[in-house]
Amino acid sequence: MQWIIKYLTSSIGKKQIMGCTGAVLALFILGHMVGNLQLLNPDVKAAQASYNAYTQLLTGKKAFIYAVEAVMSAAFLLHVFLAVKLKLENKKARGPVGYAVNTRKGSKSFATFTMIWSGIFVLGFVIQHLVTIKFGTHYYYQNEAGEIIRDMWLTTIDMFSNLGWAVFYLISMFVIGMHLFHAIASAFQTMGIAHQKWTPIIEKVGIAYSVVVALGFAIEAVAAFYFGNLDATKELREQSRKNSIELEKKVNAPKTSAFVMPASAEEIQVSYILDGGR
Repeated sequence: MQWIIKYLTSSIGKKQIMGCTGAVLALFILGHMVGNLQLLNPDVKAAQASYNAYTQLLTGKKAFIYAVEAVMSAAFLLHVFLAVKLKLENKKARGPVGYAVNTRKGSKSFATFTMIWSGIFVLGFVIQHLVTIKFGTHYYYQNEAGEIIRDMWLTTIDMFSNLGWAVFYLISMFVIGMHLFHAIASAFQTMGIAHQKWTPIIEKVGIAYSVVVALGFAIEAVAAFYFGNLDATKELREQSRKNSIELEKKVNAPKTSAFVMPASAEEIQVSYILDGGR
């Protein structure tokens, strides 16, 4: 038990845990990017149907989505906490007098030097993204099976159709890509996977991954902005809003009981006489 506490409180232990939580987040980000590829469909009605089916598949099972959200939230908060803690510990270890040599020089890249700042930016972006999408305007959509579900396509397209938000999203993807570029190579090195032969390969994989993820999200943002401002999409968005209002009324309509009170004795007697005693 003591060695676990010692490991968790050590610098290498914190770095390795931060690397593991970062890997979990990196896999989630990749899956999120792949899922959003459905926004690239030029047939906006088909895109609306498929994207809502995709989001419903993820959120339909409440126990599953709550478990995933709990794990991802814990990983994200722990990752941020350890990053800040290690930064403060390193600063404290250097003492009040800074390095005489500029730390940006030497083997440190620009991505390495700005790691903590890009991380803070990503934190702010995630909060804003959750406020805008997950906790944003709740529209309703009726799928082919007749189920009334949330219209996440409309919420997403509404966001990306705004030029200011689309530009901010593109800038955010550049910062996230830069953060991932250094984080992947750093995580492998922290785990002790550093070798003259494998390190260059890992670095190339890290570059490829960060480019694919950042560029993938950027392309989705540009495509969503373009499709979101087409006349056909504007008409569909307006119609979807009207449909959402009607569907919301159905969802919030008071539920009537299926149980019917039996007729009174007098009603039964009158009915019996009128029916000729049948």
